[in-house]
Amino acid sequence: MKRELLFPLLILAGGLLVAALLPTEPLPWLAGMSPRALLGLLLLILTLQTLGQVALERLGPQLGLAVAGLISGLVSSTATIASMGRHARREPELAQACAAGAVMSTAATWLQAFLMLMLLAPAAAFAFAPAALAGLLVAGTVGAWLARRSGKRARVNPRAKRAPLQLRETLLVAGLLLLVATLVNAAQQRFGSQGLFGAVALAGLGDAHAPVATLAALEASGQIGLQQLQQGVILAIACNSLSRSLIACIGGGWAFARWVLMALAGSACAAGLVLLA
Repeated sequence: MKRELLFPLLILAGGLLVAALLPTEPLPWLAGMSPRALLGLLLLILTLQTLGQVALERLGPQLGLAVAGLISGLVSSTATIASMGRHARREPELAQACAAGAVMSTAATWLQAFLMLMLLAPAAAFAFAPAALAGLLVAGTVGAWLARRSGKRARVNPRAKRAPLQLRETLLVAGLLLLVATLVNAAQQRFGSQGLFGAVALAGLGDAHAPVATLAALEASGQIGLQQLQQGVILAIACNSLSRSLIACIGGGWAFARWVLMALAGSACAAGLVLLA
């Protein structure tokens, strides 16, 4: 077993043992999420990252930055787009290859949102599945097309060879989930729907997965309805798309950012239209 995979597997094994000991009762201040469910979210992200890393090792570097972007996007699409933008600016001839990785991280956002809903609110996940699939297909198609156009020049980002989720990233993800869940729940309790959507929009500017998890917990505990959850998820991803678009333009320049903006707008519009249908 490669050393870079040992750490996440040890965390996963230890997490499963700890999860069995954690209480399953929902915590009101945590948007109705239980400690076991919170740990389950972290283990889900870690598992997806580890599987993606194994796939990258098995399939080889010819898949390049597109696969690396998909893997990194399962933790943070925002950070992935920033990293790919810097890489594109340093090596302009790889702008399309880096854009493929950034766009595939957007596809990962839709996959991650669906899986989070499956873990916390399965019934809502099935209702949201067509919208998530539409967003995933649009972003995935654009990313695959860019990867094909970039050809074998798309070298794997050296950062993708690191362990999928380091201890620092693990703690940051946990802290973000706790913070957003607490703030969104407080806003919903104090200001109702307006407070809920305002907090979701604000949290979405940073990254989408934390508000999505909070919305799923609120729906599962009966504090919001299915329609509010679906609107909130689209709002979180749309707001995050705005910040990712800005990061793409600043970090990678127009040759890189135009493809990212196209995928972000296209996938969000496709998902929104499916929900309205």
